[in-house]
Amino acid sequence: MTPDDSVRAMAERLLAIDYRRHGDKSWSKAALLGEYFRRAAAYDCGSRTPFFDIALCVDPSIRAAQQYVDSVVEGVHPQGRSAITTVAPFMLHWAALRADPSFVMPLEPADPFEPLILMFERDGGFHTENGEVNLEYRAVPMRRWRERSGAAPMPSFAPEVLDEIDRAGSLKQFGYVMGPDGKPVG
Repeated sequence: MTPDDSVRAMAERLLAIDYRRHGDKSWSKAALLGEYFRRAAAYDCGSRTPFFDIALCVDPSIRAAQQYVDSVVEGVHPQGRSAITTVAPFMLHWAALRADPSFVMPLEPADPFEPLILMFERDGGFHTENGEVNLEYRAVPMRRWRERSGAAPMPSFAPEVLDEIDRAGSLKQFGYVMGPDGKPVG
């Protein structure tokens, strides 16, 4: 796959996401965000925020074509814009770098943006406020995000594992399993 093909595929993946949030996946999204923080922290790029252009830090000469960046930023549902328009360019630039024949992906951490993309695919976007990432019924502090670099990796991204995280989190927080409409399931 060429860098251009990789960027195009990533743009299509990002544009296919429904960025409206429902909240029933808040707990798995928090776990995936924590995994993203762990992976991003492994790149010593001097960023104060966990949402940064990792590809620029690794190899500033390899960038996604601006047309793809513009199409994703402009094509996202308005409810998802605050989060995705910030990180989409970083994901697209990473897709270009990842597919470049000269780039060798480190064994660990694996693709830094995959947990973040899965988070969006599970239930839309997020917004940041007061130093936290708000995921509806969960908030993840951004302070000390770099300290997560030594944390154990998330063992699985399998849908059934992520669904179980949501089920357990909803039961613990509300006493019932929440559906996408905020009402109990089953």
